[in-house]
Amino acid sequence: MRHILLVDDEEAVRYVFERYLSMLGYRVTTARDGAEALGLHQADPADLIITDFRMPYMDGGELLARLRDLAPDLPAILISANPVDAGPMLADVRFFAKPVSMPLLAETVAGLIGAGAVQGGREDAAPLAEPEALRSRQHATA
Repeated sequence: MRHILLVDDEEAVRYVFERYLSMLGYRVTTARDGAEALGLHQADPADLIITDFRMPYMDGGELLARLRDLAPDLPAILISANPVDAGPMLADVRFFAKPVSMPLLAETVAGLIGAGAVQGGREDAAPLAEPEALRSRQHATA
């Protein structure tokens, strides 16, 4: 089972992403900040990092740079509400602006590390739609 390390300082965001990616068949570990993520990755290396950009203690760009020192080919997705803040990207980092389209995220993750477990026992199962909780949150911030 492919392992994703998800890093975001907002508990609600971690919860929604973790639930969605887990339903797609990925093993997801979550971290509240970059320092926690570094420790988790060293103890149990991930196949993919998904991180928010703006977080306390260490932003997502610095986190990815440090992780790439440990694993130069580690695939990564950086998420930010303000693309200008994120600045130039490291090589092979995918960028998503908030609010994130969960089906597009799932497609990108599958392209980077392969699909999760087969859904419902069928290889041709349709991808999951965006969870209602995320759609509600997106509309509330728009």
